[in-house]
Amino acid sequence: MPRGNELKKIPEIQKAIVNVLEYFDFFQHSLYPDEIHKYLSLKASKEAVFKNLEEMVNTGYIFTKNGLWALNTKSLDVRLHNLKRNTRLLKISKRMGWLIRKFPFVKGVYLSGSLSKLGANSDADIDYFIVTKNNRAWSARLFLTAFKKIFLLNNKRYFCINFFLDENHLELNKKNIYTAIESASLIAIHNKGLLGKFYEKNGFIQEYFPNFIPQKAYNFNYTSSFKSQYDPLYETTNEIADDFFGNWIEKKAQDIFKKRLSIKFNGENGDSEISDHASGIWPNSVQNRVLNNYNEKKLV
Repeated sequence: MPRGNELKKIPEIQKAIVNVLEYFDFFQHSLYPDEIHKYLSLKASKEAVFKNLEEMVNTGYIFTKNGLWALNTKSLDVRLHNLKRNTRLLKISKRMGWLIRKFPFVKGVYLSGSLSKLGANSDADIDYFIVTKNNRAWSARLFLTAFKKIFLLNNKRYFCINFFLDENHLELNKKNIYTAIESASLIAIHNKGLLGKFYEKNGFIQEYFPNFIPQKAYNFNYTSSFKSQYDPLYETTNEIADDFFGNWIEKKAQDIFKKRLSIKFNGENGDSEISDHASGIWPNSVQNRVLNNYNEKKLV
């Protein structure tokens, strides 16, 4: 792909397209036109994006195959190779998400990470972002972690629960292009309306991506027929557990995890978002490397 002075002369929309592809090239992940449009830093129509993609292919700036676009052919082949794997993992994630939503204090379950962008490779985990009842982020983490250790033998392949926020504190502390993309790519498994509230509290996402149309906020209500037919234990697990454990278990859960973090969470690639209302732990985060690579290579 051409570099230097030649790229400085291309139209701004094409520079913005290169930036999107450059960001995802870190993961060897190619994109469909709708995805490029979604993550574009400039307001533009889908037709304009597609027109410029075709022009850029003709001039040798980018490559395309089977409707995908990338800066190199390897990224195209990687995603095409992983299509069937991602379809299978999506089905598994929905089953696991259905299970997660039944745990005490869980209000919303959302698919995150590489699978939410349909870019999971053979080594990828299934990552979940979980919204909890107010002041219960750490309690929910405790229950789900215990389940994973006891019943899944601590295998996180299909059950990677790395980020919890409570429903009254949905604004992210870190606001950059990495967190914007991770947020904009979330897939709702349970409670789309609460995801809409998350987007309302994080307006910076649309500042990065003006073409992104977020999920609208609305209240999710269980009907009596839904409770009895599909989720008979919802009230039992969420209300009775809260009455019995409450603030005591939340404080204990915080103490347990913070003590554990002080011992184990010392890697230079580690990242976290920790407060009374947030429990985010990423021991092998690539955020800093992605941002450094992107800031070094971006055109605009």
